[in-house]
Amino acid sequence: MKVAELLRLNGAMMKKMSEHDVRMDDWRFAGLYDEYAKMRAEGMKYSVAVYRLAERYGVSEATVERTVRRLGKEC
Repeated sequence: MKVAELLRLNGAMMKKMSEHDVRMDDWRFAGLYDEYAKMRAEGMKYSVAVYRLAERYGVSEATVERTVRRLGKEC
């Protein structure tokens, strides 16, 4: 499959994703966001959840914070 074919197949979805600031690598962090939401629902403090997810996913705490903020937006 050529890239152009992939774009034609998924063009509408990719346009919508672009309109809502979804980034190419955000698919990697869907699980991170789910874990964050579960931790917070269970009463874990924000800073502790961010720290644990940063350790688990091997990214900085700032990356976790930005990702959670971005993926938590309504679209």
